[in-house]
Amino acid sequence: MQHHNFDVDIVIPSSKQKVKITAEAIEVNQTRIACADVAAVKYGVSLIGSVKKPIKKKYTIDVKSKEGKAISVQFESSKVGELLEEDHTYYYVMSGLWQYVKKHLVNEFIEKLNEQEKIEVGVAKFDFKGFEMLYKTWFWGKTKTVIVPWSQIKYFLDKGVLHIQDMYDKKKKVAVSLHNDWNAVVLNTLLHYLSQEHRKEKLEKGEKI
Repeated sequence: MQHHNFDVDIVIPSSKQKVKITAEAIEVNQTRIACADVAAVKYGVSLIGSVKKPIKKKYTIDVKSKEGKAISVQFESSKVGELLEEDHTYYYVMSGLWQYVKKHLVNEFIEKLNEQEKIEVGVAKFDFKGFEMLYKTWFWGKTKTVIVPWSQIKYFLDKGVLHIQDMYDKKKKVAVSLHNDWNAVVLNTLLHYLSQEHRKEKLEKGEKI
């Protein structure tokens, strides 16, 4: 099998940041975080300006260590369109981050679920049983907390927001932002993984996945 090199080594033209990503570490200018020490990531592309007529794109990639050290890669394009030079730069950096960091974080989530630990991503709380969700009852409008089992979970992305809800009751829902909530991107990948090969059902029964 051919060995692919996902190392990143670039000076980003618009921000002048020197970004280097290897299997060992992520470095931005003089700040370095070992890949094994990464606790969370978040990233996204935002359109700047009015909704109907944006004037530029902003790219952000944030990484945080277990000790709280943070690295931020930020740059902009002066144009709005698809597959600009900056888009290629963004995907180049993201390819290294995915290979050396995000895969590891997804595996950490899976290990925690197998150990029946609770995980929190933004306002989302979940464990091997399912998602903890708040909803208002029709009686006096009281708010109740319920666990929605994995087998009843459906999810979708809309404008950078990951929506998770009970497929039988839309009032039971939770949402996290890929751009703003640490590890929301990891949760999104985890949901894709659990949706295959009956993994959600196995997890719900307390089986290892």
